[in-house]
Amino acid sequence: MNTVTWKSCLLAGLLFASVAQAQDTSAISFVPGAQGGYPEGIAWNSKANAFMVSSLRGGQVGFVSPTGEYAKFSDDSALITTSGIVVDVARNRILVCNEDVGISTKSSDSTRTRVAQVVEFDLETGVVRHVHDFSSLSGGPILANDLTIDRDGNIYVTDSFQPQIYKVDHTTKAVSVLVRSERLMPANPAEAVGTKPYLNGIVYHPGGFLIASDYSRGLLWKVPLSDPEALIQVRLPQPLKGPDGLLLKSPTELVAVQSFPADGGSMAGDVTLLASSDSWASAQIEAVATPGDLDGPTTATLKDGEVWIVNSRFPRIFSDPANADQTTEFSIVKVSFE
Repeated sequence: MNTVTWKSCLLAGLLFASVAQAQDTSAISFVPGAQGGYPEGIAWNSKANAFMVSSLRGGQVGFVSPTGEYAKFSDDSALITTSGIVVDVARNRILVCNEDVGISTKSSDSTRTRVAQVVEFDLETGVVRHVHDFSSLSGGPILANDLTIDRDGNIYVTDSFQPQIYKVDHTTKAVSVLVRSERLMPANPAEAVGTKPYLNGIVYHPGGFLIASDYSRGLLWKVPLSDPEALIQVRLPQPLKGPDGLLLKSPTELVAVQSFPADGGSMAGDVTLLASSDSWASAQIEAVATPGDLDGPTTATLKDGEVWIVNSRFPRIFSDPANADQTTEFSIVKVSFE
């Protein structure tokens, strides 16, 4: 993406934001095309006044305006399936997880379950600055699912197929395994594939620790950065149901986007607001929101203090990849916990 295109999107975003504010839109439908289909990650881009979404189907990263206009940000050839996304305005970059779980138009036998990367783009030009590759750090199936950054710009990434969290050092660009523990995945990693991921969403807490979700077991983990091996399971009143993306709404409030099987083989979902008074040694359920028409909700972002989630509709692509492109419309929904 060149600078002219970026400026066009920025000007369009300003216009779209103004129109959307007047309409008070609470649900945004958009049609990203096949290569942008099944958006798994979402982040608000304040510079462009638009959401940014990733794509399970073709790896493309795109803008979605508040009125539902979709524009391509990048379809770099390195992108296969993209998931977690972070807009880092302070460092003028966009970070996106890249992997291959066999459902992309770009999947191949040589890359399936063997790609775990974070691709770093220049926020203004869309040029790829760096590809942070974790594939050499472990054997077996791998999947870089979601990511977060700390106050120094270091990147932390969950692997859904291995019991580990990666780190990218902001200064040296060195990649490493921050923590690996069988507590994070007691099952055989070879069985954690497809729709049975373990570690999923992840957020950085300004108290100096990470919180990560376990999709299959409904758990949350607290990982202190000063001593990652001293990770603890956050005490919950009951297991969560398919916690995917996490969003730290405030130091004491955490949003968990959940998706889980429903009647007739479909997927239901909700958005749970958790609260903690003991620095996330434990948490309580403060509220549960169930916006209408949830369809494979995955991740959340904050826009002007409001929580928005993306409906990925991912069950369709996993159950019938051959006909996945018949699903063309996706949505972003505002969540209210009142």
